Amino acid sequence: MKSILSVLIIILVTSCSSLKYSAAKNPDNYTNIKAGNKYTFLQADGSKIPMVITSISKDSIIGTRKNERIFIAKNNITEIRKDKTAIAVVATAGGIASLTTLVVVMIKATDVVADTAAAFGSGAN
Repeated sequence: MKSILSVLIIILVTSCSSLKYSAAKNPDNYTNIKAGNKYTFLQADGSKIPMVITSISKDSIIGTRKNERIFIAKNNITEIRKDKTAIAVVATAGGIASLTTLVVVMIKATDVVADTAAAFGSGAN
């Protein structure tokens, strides 16, 4: 039970975001990035900047974070990720609920089989 719970937690942590842009895989292809959405930008210096995109210009991406306007040069971006924490939490909670239900059903079924076997005896009368 603990190992299954651990696997579900690992899935939750790893599925919290999806890759929308990678400079290594598809440089200069920003078609998956839409204004009005929140993304996390990973830059060449290793820093992470979460922000809501307001516009995309020829050489930079403009957005806001905590009412502050931010400009990020496209040539400094290594990855852009979209946060999907809510979906991952719901999926993990559903998996845990399913697992719990399965365990309870299996315990009840085992009890019923044991009671039935006791009621009929061993058959060696």
